[in-house]
Amino acid sequence: MKKLLYIFYGLLIGVMGTYIVMKKFQTRSTSESSHSIAYEIKRLNKLIVAEQNFSDVISHKSSWHIPGLEDYFSFDKKVLLMVDAKVQATYDLNKMDVKIDSANKTIYINKIPELEIKTYPDFKFYDMDQSRFNTFKGDELNEIKERAVKKIEDSIDKKQLESDAHDQLIQNLGEIYLLAKAYNWKIVDNTPYSKELSNKFY
Repeated sequence: MKKLLYIFYGLLIGVMGTYIVMKKFQTRSTSESSHSIAYEIKRLNKLIVAEQNFSDVISHKSSWHIPGLEDYFSFDKKVLLMVDAKVQATYDLNKMDVKIDSANKTIYINKIPELEIKTYPDFKFYDMDQSRFNTFKGDELNEIKERAVKKIEDSIDKKQLESDAHDQLIQNLGEIYLLAKAYNWKIVDNTPYSKELSNKFY
């Protein structure tokens, strides 16, 4: 009888020992995967940029004269403005809302920042010629700059810019899906991109 009890206790201790070891291993494994996933998501938190570049030359000329004497006295001024501009469509993934639930091995993607389109112009004035009685004022030069930027913004291929940025965004977010798949984690995606990402990467 004692022998059977010893065998039973031995089996019980063995089972409990195995359970404790497996539990520790599972906890360590989950912890390691959590750290790896957190690190990779942090690495992906960057600025996604699609860009277009433009150059244009704006010619401006105006005259001032004394009424009735324009044939005799006319004070002219003119300027050439060269503008080089880059237009960027960006997603700032530092503003992305992602939560990691280690206990349930789940990644929650809650929010992706809105696309921003901005123009970064660089101006250079050439061939500025003005009369002592008709000079360029700061406000007037600023208006010429504003017209140049407006002309560029009107010529942007906005659809192509948005499409390029979108493709980069999906590729970047797809790495989170591939990461979850590799560690056998679940993703809960509450963003408008969930269906597209799920079909493509999960």
